[in-house]
Amino acid sequence: MTLRERFILQGEEFMRLLAGWVPGGPGTVLRRLLYRPLFASAGPFRSGTGVVIQGFRNIRMGRGVGLNRCCSLYASRGKIILGDNVFLGDFTSVNANDAEIRIGSNTAVGPMCLIQGANHAFDRTDIPIVEQGHVPSAVVIEDNVWIGAHAVILPGTRIRSGAVIAAGAVVSRDVPADAVVGGVPARILRKRGRGGPGEHTC
Repeated sequence: MTLRERFILQGEEFMRLLAGWVPGGPGTVLRRLLYRPLFASAGPFRSGTGVVIQGFRNIRMGRGVGLNRCCSLYASRGKIILGDNVFLGDFTSVNANDAEIRIGSNTAVGPMCLIQGANHAFDRTDIPIVEQGHVPSAVVIEDNVWIGAHAVILPGTRIRSGAVIAAGAVVSRDVPADAVVGGVPARILRKRGRGGPGEHTC
């Protein structure tokens, strides 16, 4: 990490210390006023207490975004783009980690979810895994998606418009439009508006 990056990170931590834990309506207004100019771009948004944001300059948000209590956006490296009316539930983490993560408009992400833009490299056995770096791969979540609590969205996946991700699912492959998926790894359970189980793995 360069000296400039450390300085920016410390400034963001100071801003969070100043406004991050102010409760209620006054805290929401204070965070909007202090945080909004730091983003690459941001419409009006609501931020709960304890929200952690790193890399404001690499984050773009549409109008009406809701960041619930203690969720986190990590974009010191990489980019995060949130459309209009995106909702992130309590303790949900979006970690770009050198990749780009896009979440489309009118998408709701339940509490305690993880959306991850990179995996650890681990092929070599002569050095520790923690020293092998990351393998970034973009994540795209299209418009009008619902992701249930505790779901994990892995790097390199695309969730198409209208899909529903069941609570606790681990999505490791692309999800078709309007599919309802669940399980580990996530599998198609059915299509919205139609009956019948699916057979494919996502």
